[in-house]
Amino acid sequence: MKRITIDSDAYKSLAEKIERIYNYIERQTEKRAVPSDPSTVWIDNAKAAELLEVSTCTLQRLRSAGEVTYSIRGGRVRYRLSEIERLIAGRVFPRREKSDNL
Repeated sequence: MKRITIDSDAYKSLAEKIERIYNYIERQTEKRAVPSDPSTVWIDNAKAAELLEVSTCTLQRLRSAGEVTYSIRGGRVRYRLSEIERLIAGRVFPRREKSDNL
């Protein structure tokens, strides 16, 4: 095993840089953390369509029919995550047993 020696000042400088990098990554992680309240999270049209497993045209039809609440900000359609969860929960149906004829 090789031993590497480093000047004390250089070591302190390196340790401070590593600490700053660590703190930066921690701050970025906190910014990206999803809030626990889904009514405060807004998602875009594409993400909503993906979560609902429908096309963006279907989302447009749902908006036009007044079946989903939305907001338009800066020309982009946004949905609250809680609204998307409501739609997902509303389309759950009890499982029917398959018949032998199908």
